[in-house]
Amino acid sequence: MATSTNPIISRAAPHTIKKFELISNYVDGWARKILGYGKSRGIIYIDCMSNSGVYTNNGNIVEGTAIRVAKELNEIISNYPDKKAIAIFNDLSKEKINLLEQEISKLKLNSNIEIYYHCEDRSSFLHGLALKNWDDFNTLLVYDPYKAEIDWEAITPFLNTWGEVIINHMVSDTNRGASQAKKSEVINRYEETYQKDISSIIELGNDKKQLENIVESIINRKSEKYHHIASFPFYTRTNGLLYNLIFCTTNIEGLKLYKKTAWKLFGGKSSSKNTHDNPNQLSLDFGIDFELDKTPDTECYTISDIARYIFKKYKNQKIVLLEDVYKDLDEHPIFPSDGFKNEIKAELKNLGIEISSTTITFSQKQGEVQ
Repeated sequence: MATSTNPIISRAAPHTIKKFELISNYVDGWARKILGYGKSRGIIYIDCMSNSGVYTNNGNIVEGTAIRVAKELNEIISNYPDKKAIAIFNDLSKEKINLLEQEISKLKLNSNIEIYYHCEDRSSFLHGLALKNWDDFNTLLVYDPYKAEIDWEAITPFLNTWGEVIINHMVSDTNRGASQAKKSEVINRYEETYQKDISSIIELGNDKKQLENIVESIINRKSEKYHHIASFPFYTRTNGLLYNLIFCTTNIEGLKLYKKTAWKLFGGKSSSKNTHDNPNQLSLDFGIDFELDKTPDTECYTISDIARYIFKKYKNQKIVLLEDVYKDLDEHPIFPSDGFKNEIKAELKNLGIEISSTTITFSQKQGEVQ
């Protein structure tokens, strides 16, 4: 293993390590689902900014996304001898991609996994990939720049193939840097990312939610098919928003898996934001002390927020099928059902709502609570 004194090894902050975990944990579930699908020939994982694969944190070596994914795919593909896993890693630094190759070469690779290394600008790298040869392969593209820089022309073909795309939207860079941009290449970078002129971007620069909405609207505009989109924020230790990891898929199962993976990683919440142990727990008691109108923390939802959402949406119906509620949650851009059904039912029961194996029943008094 490379040493922590190696100058080409970057430091990984806690939020960066969480990002490694979210992507690699999703890849684990994604690979198993796709490889288990009969018509699939295999999977192709693409990381256009893979770095060296190793990082440091408090003097310790930490494996990055690339090495974690290579290990996971190598292990999983051994169970599918008639299918293939392909991992394609790219980085602009020759030294970093060489170190990544060196570390992965220590693995005993199965015969049906192929790993390729490139050293190019990420846009030219993506433009050079031959999508037409990937029929019946599911692709997962990870687009993770260090700043707010999205090349939509390079990403669009991947939005319109059988696969998923994960985009790191570095909203903190725009918030901090758009108003200070003077050089034409920097201005062009922001304008390409948001498909708007720099004055409009500056005007929205402090509204991180609006910036996020713009990126998601561009994804929908570039897509030939309807995309499910989920976005999860990553924060510093002092709750400063750094970036959103945006997930795009045409398949509802991908959305369900991504949400489940994120909420599990964050400990039953929608982000790593420090809520200071105040999860906004609800109490119903048939209308007494029921704080449904309390504004939720939209930067970090909890199970109680899911229960609040269900109550507000369905309270005027006497009986609702659980399967209909779960289907509603499956389509939700943030709230999961998979992996959290027991917790959701328990939270609803805490509100005094009757839950059976198949239904949710609201009383008249509960329905009158505002």
